[in-house]
Amino acid sequence: MNLLELILFAIGLAMFPYGMYEVVKGDGTTKTKLTLIVTSLTLFIVESILVFR
Repeated sequence: MNLLELILFAIGLAMFPYGMYEVVKGDGTTKTKLTLIVTSLTLFIVESILVFR
């Protein structure tokens, strides 16, 4: 595992809950919010798999 990947993963892990909070709190339709949340979760899961692979 590359040190840079681990650092970026830690930053993403720390910022992820705040990003989800901002999406839920923000203006927009429920469909748009749901799309953003699902996309973010999917990308976060893929990133987690790639970091620890």
